[in-house]
Amino acid sequence: MEAVAPPMNRATSEQLCTLLDQMIWARCATEHARPRRPVRLHALPPTMWIRPARGVGGHKATQTGSLPATIAWRDGVLQAADPATERPVSAGWRVDAAGTHLNGTTDLTEGHTDLGRPTGSMWPTHRAPVLRAYEATRQLDEFTERGELARWTMLAHLEQFAHECVHQIAASICREITGIEDHETAVRLLDDQQLNLVVTHVLYGSAGPDSRVLRSLDRCLDPATTRNVDPIRYLTTQIRRDLSDQVRVAIGDPQVGPRVRRVARSLGTGAHLEEIISRYNDLHPSDRVSTTRAIRALTVAPSLESTAVRDV
Repeated sequence: MEAVAPPMNRATSEQLCTLLDQMIWARCATEHARPRRPVRLHALPPTMWIRPARGVGGHKATQTGSLPATIAWRDGVLQAADPATERPVSAGWRVDAAGTHLNGTTDLTEGHTDLGRPTGSMWPTHRAPVLRAYEATRQLDEFTERGELARWTMLAHLEQFAHECVHQIAASICREITGIEDHETAVRLLDDQQLNLVVTHVLYGSAGPDSRVLRSLDRCLDPATTRNVDPIRYLTTQIRRDLSDQVRVAIGDPQVGPRVRRVARSLGTGAHLEEIISRYNDLHPSDRVSTTRAIRALTVAPSLESTAVRDV
């Protein structure tokens, strides 16, 4: 049974989407050429609220009526417009998420505005003031700095979420390993310190400034990554999956462990190791499970000791 994570409400999603916006602007600002003449620097919205297609979005969409979606802008989320040109300037955009497909253009004009995040439909016009070259350069540098801060703030939020999830995930894995019912108390396979190490490894990696979650954060900035799921759900789903993988690593459970145990239970407690392996390889020929991995899968917890293992 999959562990149920604490719900992420609309307010939390809004805060995390704001951090994502800052990270997306920062990535674009890092690659953006520094202007040498006055420009209008349009910081276009990286995300918006959409109404998902019927049957998409689950409980979260039912509660709020909308989901966040990443916007793909044809020439990027930061666009410099020449104030000297007299021809109209527009930016093409597309949203392809949660069964909803939207596209269009937004006119880029001079002015001052703070519209926040689009809801339901894109703004027809986006306004920005004329900046001198050094002002625009400073603004691009500020986008980069705010994005770096947003990245670590996001990581702190996700770390809190991971700490809230990891006990449920470990208990769920224990139930799967031991075969106990939901109403029975699960044995703790890892203590608090070990679970904290699991969270640290998933969030920050084992060496250097890299981890699975940081890589997921980078992928989340690409609209193609979140085409079928909102960006916040994508991140929380990745964290739950990574925590589950790391808990299994910490207790010595091989990747094929759950499948091996299902086969063993289907054959009954009297099945020998050779029978289990043979049946497993018939059902999953691409895995070709070895004796070593099969034994590891069947001895993760004492309650899994079987005749097959004792006869080895």
